[in-house]
Amino acid sequence: MRESMILIIILVVLFTPQRSKAFRCGTSELIENADAITPLQEPAATAPAPLLAIGTERTFFAPDFRSRQSYTVRAVLRGVGKYCYVYVEESEWDARVTPDTVTNIVRAFDERTPTQSRGIYPTLTHVFGAPPDIDANGRIILLLLNIRDAFENSGTYTAGFFNPADQQRGFLRHPGARGLSIRSNVADMLYIDTRPLPIHSPHAHNVIAHELQHLIHWRHDAREAVWVDEGCSDYAAFLCGYFSEEHVAAFEKTPTVSLTHWPENHNVSLAHYGAAFLWMLYLHEHYGGPDTVAAIVKHPSTDIDGITAVLLELGFLDGTQPRLPWHRTETIELAKNEILSVTDIFVDWQVANLLSGYKLIRRLTLTPTDMHRDYPFYGESVIPPFAAEFLHFALPNRNETLTLRFSGGNPAVADWAVHLVEWHSNTRIHIREMSLKTNRDTGNLNISPAATAALLIPSLQPEAARLAPINSVPYQYSATRGGNVTFITSVLPNPVHPQYWEIIAQTNEPLIGFTPTITLEYLERQTLVEEAPMRQLPRSGSYRYTVRLAPEQVPADVTWYLFLDARRVEQGTFSDIPK
Repeated sequence: MRESMILIIILVVLFTPQRSKAFRCGTSELIENADAITPLQEPAATAPAPLLAIGTERTFFAPDFRSRQSYTVRAVLRGVGKYCYVYVEESEWDARVTPDTVTNIVRAFDERTPTQSRGIYPTLTHVFGAPPDIDANGRIILLLLNIRDAFENSGTYTAGFFNPADQQRGFLRHPGARGLSIRSNVADMLYIDTRPLPIHSPHAHNVIAHELQHLIHWRHDAREAVWVDEGCSDYAAFLCGYFSEEHVAAFEKTPTVSLTHWPENHNVSLAHYGAAFLWMLYLHEHYGGPDTVAAIVKHPSTDIDGITAVLLELGFLDGTQPRLPWHRTETIELAKNEILSVTDIFVDWQVANLLSGYKLIRRLTLTPTDMHRDYPFYGESVIPPFAAEFLHFALPNRNETLTLRFSGGNPAVADWAVHLVEWHSNTRIHIREMSLKTNRDTGNLNISPAATAALLIPSLQPEAARLAPINSVPYQYSATRGGNVTFITSVLPNPVHPQYWEIIAQTNEPLIGFTPTITLEYLERQTLVEEAPMRQLPRSGSYRYTVRLAPEQVPADVTWYLFLDARRVEQGTFSDIPK
């Protein structure tokens, strides 16, 4: 898109954001696992279908999300546009829907949106391509009806949906809707709610733009992952000048949701909408604008694989195309790699969410996962794939070092990244990545004494999306005062069994949740022990490891290495016996 369009978006979103209440989309419930439904072959080009007249009656089939059956909706054609037919359920006419309502919808769909001098349809088809036209009428049917959903007594409601079954013929038992019986209308149509969606307001236009992207996406890739499809739909509405504020607000309250997992309980999906939208907006701002998101819509690969393929083809992963810095201020220090992967971008995105690294929307305020003020502290938590947590550490005492330690679980399937964000009194923000020991995913960082607050961001992003663990992966972390832990280590022969040796390590402060390990080498060539955990002695800060040497092994030729997390803290030989 042109720079002028982006400027208009900035002005509209920052000063007149479009808000709606608890808007969720029903498409995800209908499209999940819909592998058995394939689009109809579009008819060959023929003469344009006769234009329908206002007042034309038609009976539609609609899915009832409560009874899991189809029901019939008697509707009348109340508006005709260049790109749309607007049908209204009879019971809603003059009750919730008026002639002005229909006029405004046709104008928004055909002619003008808050940020465009053209309507929703020409805007989105220009960016993403044309929708299917299986009914050969050259228009999208917009059915305004009171959607029968299962959320009447909850905080959310189904504001609209695209039904992929309408791209087939006959009666279908939809595999993705848990047995929902659906009759096809054999039409390119969108269902837009009239209760409680304020159908007379721009909130309804937001939903129409959202659902139109679903229809277009279906034509390009009918098996796209739900989270990608939903993120593209919120993004498509945003291009037209609409903003699903409640989705972003839900993500701010729950920023730990998985980007790539769509919940089966659709009543708790609002934060997932926000995450998916922000991901697409992040790609828009830093990796190529609408062209990149459009390429994702059109690419036949799905999920993370499709996004990876697009970014690789466009040159953003091999360094061919430069990426824009994601931060708002030049005082942020973050190393940038020329060769990237999508998981690298995911890690950057999580930090950007914390620091509100967006230009086109208001500043984000993420709710920390946990807040800590008392030390020493030890905590345990779990993270699903492609998610992060935000652990806040208050620093009431200046000039005192706080050491943070992290240990990730299940390193065989997990790929961790841990970042420390520090705020300083001079308004500078420092970002450092924790170095994690390979195949063990442990590490530590000291918070600067000059910091006023700090936040640890552990994130989990499997390199191979298809191998991503389904369940959440546990991790441990701790915070202790006084900087790096130091040790006084002694090596003593066992007085009864001379072939046995005792390695005793005494710490200068308690280790909370972490255990030192020992590595032994013979003649600096042969590894006898590889990072074996030491055993803590009861009611003390001492740790012990017992090893038996073979008769031919000379103790003076044995070197020991003491590790804490990924840090080697001490070493010596068995000849260093204290006098």
